[in-house]
Amino acid sequence: MSVEEEASPPFDVRDFARTAVGSHRDSIDLAAFAEHPLSADTVRVLAYLRELERSTMTYLRNVLVTPTHKDARVTAFLTTWAFEKFWIADAFEVIVQAHGYDAAGIQDLPRLRALGLEIAERATPIVESFRANSIGADVIGLHLASVTIDEWITEAAYLRLAALDPHPELVKLLATVQTVKARHRRFVEPDAARRLNDSKRARSLARRALPRTSWPIGASSLRRSETAFFYRTLVSEALATEIDEHVRSTLPGLSTLTLVSTARRRALARGGASNEVARRLGRAASLLRHPRAATAAGGSTGSAAADTTGATQTTGTTDTTGSAGTTSTDPHTEQKGGAQG
Repeated sequence: MSVEEEASPPFDVRDFARTAVGSHRDSIDLAAFAEHPLSADTVRVLAYLRELERSTMTYLRNVLVTPTHKDARVTAFLTTWAFEKFWIADAFEVIVQAHGYDAAGIQDLPRLRALGLEIAERATPIVESFRANSIGADVIGLHLASVTIDEWITEAAYLRLAALDPHPELVKLLATVQTVKARHRRFVEPDAARRLNDSKRARSLARRALPRTSWPIGASSLRRSETAFFYRTLVSEALATEIDEHVRSTLPGLSTLTLVSTARRRALARGGASNEVARRLGRAASLLRHPRAATAAGGSTGSAAADTTGATQTTGTTDTTGSAGTTSTDPHTEQKGGAQG
């Protein structure tokens, strides 16, 4: 084969925008879910994936105040990309609601974190506009690389979810979603690689900025416990390493990064089940009174066995309170269900 025959035809952005995929509701058989419901874990992770797909609008708002909006081809793609992701989120929402799952807690953040996020959401478009416009067109390579990596993460998650809970209706919907996302990759993968390859400055910018991104995109506005559940259920350590290797081999200049593995490790450390147990034990232990304190208050310690018990309780208070101090303070009760990562 010649090079011309091997190469894929150029991506037709006009055709992509003209054939944008909208609502999936008509193709979803809710009766099938009523007859054979999804596992609790699957519904929970679908609720999280819905929020990730919905977060595209916030991301797009920040991107389009930068020089990226001056590239008509990229802007046309991104607006259609956001449109299609909105309807993917809508499809997930239909299924989540059909199972009676209350997804409000996914965004129920601690007060200080919620305040910080609100301030950041208001300030980011302004700050990003000044910063990115001072950089120039090289920032487009960063934005397309971000979209590319995020697509790889979510697509891998969808494949894993279909394998863990092969409900026919869910598998059918996820296959449709993968078809939609395959078109996204046909644009962003080669374009991101080309822009990074052509600009040393773009590669340097990507190496600095990508490790500071919360993966997957949108995770920064969601409960840490839910992000931990996402990684624990759908993205194993081996899968995270595989995605990282694909990033390093496909996108020029990123050969030293371990983006997904690092994001997974941080998510599990901040919002893992062990931290939740530690927080609960810390709160319970803080209510206990040492036997000597009880004696001073006029109580009776009784036998040596009581002293031993008190010592054990005191040790538990010190250990669990210390560990809880290093984690997020938002309480969350995980649902128990079928699939485990």
